[in-house]
Amino acid sequence: MTKKDKIIKILGWMAVAFSASAFFLPVMNPDIFWHLSAGKYAAAHLAPPRFDFLSWPSAGREWVDFEWASQVIYYLIYLAGGFKALVAFKAAVLVLLLLVFRRLALLYGRGAALVPALPFLAAALVSSSDLRPENFTLLFFTVTLYFLEKSRLGGIPRGRAPRVKLFLFFAVWINLHAGCFYGLALLGLYAAGEFFAEQLPFIYGGPAVRPGRSLEYLKLFLLGLAATLVNPYGWKICAVLANHSRYAGALTEYIQEWGAFRLGNPYQWPYALALAGVAACLVLFLLRRRHSVYPHLACLLFFAWTSAEHARHIPFFVLTGLAFTLALPWESLRLPRLPGPAYRAAAAGLLLAVVGYYSSFIWTQYTGRASFFSASSPNLARFLKTNAGELSGLRLYNYWAWGGWLGWELAPEYKVFVDGRYLFHDKIEELVEARTGARNWTALIAKYDFDLMLIALDEPLVPIKQHLSGGKEQVFWRPAYLFYLPKKEWAVIYWDYKVAAVVRRSALSPAWLAAREFKYLRPADIANLVAPVLAGDVPLAGLERDLRLYLGSHPGGSEALSNTALVDFYRNIRIACAKKGAACRS
Repeated sequence: MTKKDKIIKILGWMAVAFSASAFFLPVMNPDIFWHLSAGKYAAAHLAPPRFDFLSWPSAGREWVDFEWASQVIYYLIYLAGGFKALVAFKAAVLVLLLLVFRRLALLYGRGAALVPALPFLAAALVSSSDLRPENFTLLFFTVTLYFLEKSRLGGIPRGRAPRVKLFLFFAVWINLHAGCFYGLALLGLYAAGEFFAEQLPFIYGGPAVRPGRSLEYLKLFLLGLAATLVNPYGWKICAVLANHSRYAGALTEYIQEWGAFRLGNPYQWPYALALAGVAACLVLFLLRRRHSVYPHLACLLFFAWTSAEHARHIPFFVLTGLAFTLALPWESLRLPRLPGPAYRAAAAGLLLAVVGYYSSFIWTQYTGRASFFSASSPNLARFLKTNAGELSGLRLYNYWAWGGWLGWELAPEYKVFVDGRYLFHDKIEELVEARTGARNWTALIAKYDFDLMLIALDEPLVPIKQHLSGGKEQVFWRPAYLFYLPKKEWAVIYWDYKVAAVVRRSALSPAWLAAREFKYLRPADIANLVAPVLAGDVPLAGLERDLRLYLGSHPGGSEALSNTALVDFYRNIRIACAKKGAACRS
């Protein structure tokens, strides 16, 4: 090994280490909780779930849990080390992907190209690198790509042993995640590309050619397809794919990861560069060298199309596009050689661009914590557990993203309304549309007859003119939930600064409600109390009673930093009431 080769090898491993920094971001995927619930169920019953046990609308409905093996792995790792262990495991899977891609690049003799290629690849995978069963699919897809390229360059392995390995490979993959069909797509596209290349003489007027390599790839495709039946649900796994296809429009419109490519999203900029760069390289070699590898062309066209439709498919285009660009015969082009200073300046500029991107959009996401969930409230969970005897049997409403966490924290006493599983794809549109107006909310509540509503406090305020004592009128900006959950029918029994629990009055005993209802200190409505209190319309004793109720249901009492805003509000109200002209009443 020459000195230059040693330097390139060292730089390559440095690129692996640098790229790995993109994969240790906190877990933010709210679906991880229902994955953990499923893993816990499978571990307890020594079998994957077959029916929905987490929700009340779909209770007992058949559930084809096509990710059950991933979920068992996640659950066991969580038991061993919590979310820190899960972050480490997720990063290890994705780093292994980088190592497989490194082996792929070395097949082409592109060790030097790995230095910029690996950080670029890791950056392109960031938006798909949260803790999900898809992590396994990305790794297995890269392994499949490596196998296909190795067979293209050196011959398709024959005999029983390679085929048994391929069968087992896809049998494991289908139980980890249904994304194994992306791997099957690779096999099928290689078969189609090879078939086209074999039939070129016939296309140009010559005799038909008997399929050779294309037939071997087709056999591998069929073998892999047969392996997908080795799962607890058999052919029913296809029903999940059909469900995703049926609701593709709603998924694209309402769920970000299924949305189309957006140039305004900085995490998709590497994809935009890959799309433009790969296309330019293919055209360059086609025009100057008449060079085209038809399996590559088939794959790139397919994954370019699917990735443009759904952002979730972006990694598959980047992986294939980057690999096939490295595979191009660059030595055959007479490219101008840069002088030493220009070459060093270009390398420095590239390094600055990569470091700038990582420092702006990747490293800034480090929080020092292993997880960061906006769709959760530990104190809400404590409240619901404490009052499970009265509340657990009620028909619960929750937002889509909150369902997984609620099921994990509160099962089996509570049943959620929806979570991120495909079982609820038919409800996506109506749930999103409900939040666009009080009328839609009212229709949704009437349809499902909810008794307990868990609502996020992020809706816009609504202006309303109110009359105060003494004939005064004032415009108040009131929270939207007061209009579709009117006080005469619904009572606020818990709230923090993220979520509120509102219960139907007729669903509980008046005595229980009297002890737990917030009559005045209601979420997102606190500022509107000042004028009514000073006018004597709201008694100070009522505020004090609600404040004691709030502090009693939130850790730390009046000394807790999260509670000081409410304590200070009450203190300032009392000070204002002591001033001349105030009409406050006790």
